[in-house]
Amino acid sequence: MQVNHKYNIYMFIATVFFGMTYVLTKNCLNYSTEFHIISFRFSIAFIISLIFLHKKIFPIKRKEFFYSLLLGGLLFLIFITMTIGVKYTTATNASFLVSLSVIFIPFFSWVFNKEKPKKSIFLVLIIVLIGIMLLTLDKNLELHIGDILCLICSLLFSFHVLITERFVKTNNPITLGVLQFGEVAILSFLVQYPIEKFTLPKDEKFWISLLILSVFCTVLAYLIQTVSQKKLSSTLIGLILSLEPIFSGIFGYFFLNEYLTFQQYVGAFLLLISVIYVSVKN
Repeated sequence: MQVNHKYNIYMFIATVFFGMTYVLTKNCLNYSTEFHIISFRFSIAFIISLIFLHKKIFPIKRKEFFYSLLLGGLLFLIFITMTIGVKYTTATNASFLVSLSVIFIPFFSWVFNKEKPKKSIFLVLIIVLIGIMLLTLDKNLELHIGDILCLICSLLFSFHVLITERFVKTNNPITLGVLQFGEVAILSFLVQYPIEKFTLPKDEKFWISLLILSVFCTVLAYLIQTVSQKKLSSTLIGLILSLEPIFSGIFGYFFLNEYLTFQQYVGAFLLLISVIYVSVKN
């Protein structure tokens, strides 16, 4: 098996894990609150990463520590908006909306890196807006809070990708990644105490979903992506990741009995082809 083909398969597996995230989060929300889920998820992810990757993390430079604080704070906001968003929309909708970060990245790059996007991206943006309306607006033409939060999550994630790209050029990416896990866990615990009482869910379904979410959808998926980015082009990475909403939709259908109307299928199709187009052309 050729090296690149091997990493193609790895990225495909990681994309399946990413697609599982929304369904697993939705399931965890049946037994616990948003802040508890995030704090438990990233505490487990941080501990596991520290155990297996400590030789690649240390020594930690002062610059890496401060950069990770910025990235971790942004990652915390990303998962807050995503987790609360999933609570108030379907896992399928959430996945499609969050995947739009691929569309938004060229515009953020235009603002921060002075890299003007191609003219075709503006046409794609119009198609995306039509797709969002078809996917999320109900018969009363109302956009629900969960969909809005997932769109905000997508914007924050786009910003996170560009900042991370800048920081990893001169710093250890594994150190930055693992320290982010730790910061998200700490921030979640700190924020939740004034808002809600700390409790440990007793249902085993919660812990099974959380362990899969922490180990496979967080540590393993992000580690695979980090390693694969050294071997594959960003275009190919983006193209494979654009399949995430498809897997999320499949998992949502079989495990959550989520169904899309004809209007929503059309909207989802428009979003999917837009994401794939931008992944290939940029």
